[in-house]
Amino acid sequence: MPFLWGLMVTATYFVAEASTFYSCLYWLIPRFLMTRRYIAFAGSLLVVFIAATSLTTFCLMPALQYIFNEQAPGTRSMLLYNTLANFYTLCLLIAVKSIKNKIQTDRKTQLNEKMRTENELRFLRSQLNPHFLFNAINSIYILIRKDPQAASGTLARFADMLRYQLYECKTEEIPVEKEVAYLNNYIEMEKLRKGNMVTTYYQVDEQVNRFSIVPLILIPFVENAFKHVSTFTDKDNQIDITLTFSPPLFKLHVANTVDDTITGMEDKTYSGIGLENVKRRLELLYHGRHQLRITNTGSKYEVLLSIQIA
Repeated sequence: MPFLWGLMVTATYFVAEASTFYSCLYWLIPRFLMTRRYIAFAGSLLVVFIAATSLTTFCLMPALQYIFNEQAPGTRSMLLYNTLANFYTLCLLIAVKSIKNKIQTDRKTQLNEKMRTENELRFLRSQLNPHFLFNAINSIYILIRKDPQAASGTLARFADMLRYQLYECKTEEIPVEKEVAYLNNYIEMEKLRKGNMVTTYYQVDEQVNRFSIVPLILIPFVENAFKHVSTFTDKDNQIDITLTFSPPLFKLHVANTVDDTITGMEDKTYSGIGLENVKRRLELLYHGRHQLRITNTGSKYEVLLSIQIA
């Protein structure tokens, strides 16, 4: 019977301790601390702490007195010991629970941010096709009236470009050679449409190969140049496009002459859906790894994009 009595007392002690700690972990912390009700948390924790310390002390004392007889520690010593032990344990539990909640919150935030970014990128990418279609169809329409034979070849290029967008741009990155081939098709199509009105200088360095970039990240700047190039009749209308790669920097330089009458107008005049779209994609996909400089002098509109290739 004394053994069973001691076992019951000890079990009561551990049940009281466990109840205290579990109530702190799963009731006080979530209900008050995580909701920033700090005064209520402190008050509730103090009540639970005093009750737990008193209960465990007076539950454990009879068992210790039975086991050690005269050598058993006094009530005051036991109360002090339990106070310090419970305080240390509660502080440790609060710290562990807070860290665990912080990690879970951070993971959830990161997951939500990743999902938001992916959804935004899907939306931005979906906008590229209509924008491209409007420009390309308009180019072919104009070309049909000027040169039907050239228009048929341009239509074949247009089909290749659509195929590229629909089937090869679904991955996060593609070989830069494919993006360059896409630019080649687009520039050739625009050169046919513009004819002798515009002189186009297009150069791709030999080093631009054997690395990957985000698909359709370059074309909006080239589209913009052809869309807003000047239409002078007494002097040259020019577009300069250069692609270079000096590891780790890949650079796109696009410049086009513009009409003097646009002097003083804001750069957004030249932006449109395509350019604003690509700016946002660059921010999402190459954050901290790219520089975009756009200048408008009134006679020349110039874009310099630098991307640090991982």
